Amino acid sequence: MAENEKDTFAQFVEVVGELRKKCPWDSIQTHESLKICLKNETEEVLEGIDILTREGSGENLCEELGDLLMLVVLQSVIAQEEGLFTMEDVISGILFKMKFRHPRIFSPEDKEASELSWEELKQHEKAMRQKSQESSQNRFLNISEKP
Repeated sequence: MAENEKDTFAQFVEVVGELRKKCPWDSIQTHESLKICLKNETEEVLEGIDILTREGSGENLCEELGDLLMLVVLQSVIAQEEGLFTMEDVISGILFKMKFRHPRIFSPEDKEASELSWEELKQHEKAMRQKSQESSQNRFLNISEKP
């Protein structure tokens, strides 16, 4: 991503944050209330793909992907308000996942990982996540048990 694209994304996240604070509709949304919007926008993305296939025009698909991205960012802003996670957590999580699941591309020197199937990589990733969650829970329990 070019530097100006990063700036554009950061500006976009700021705009969604402002909408969350000041827009009557955005400010009252919840994860639950946005489910129908996510479903509708996903269907519109699929329609955009159909238009692209049928007519060769990507204009509608581009617009609909933007609408879907707005909902992803809005969900992340809401989650940050709730203390759950941030947009940066979403991005770093998917970045880790894509690199982990593509060892032939991102760590070809790891011959063992490079020979694993997609499903085996997903299983390893799930085991790592569970171990991390258990470790976090144990740290919390140890901290909360101290006088």
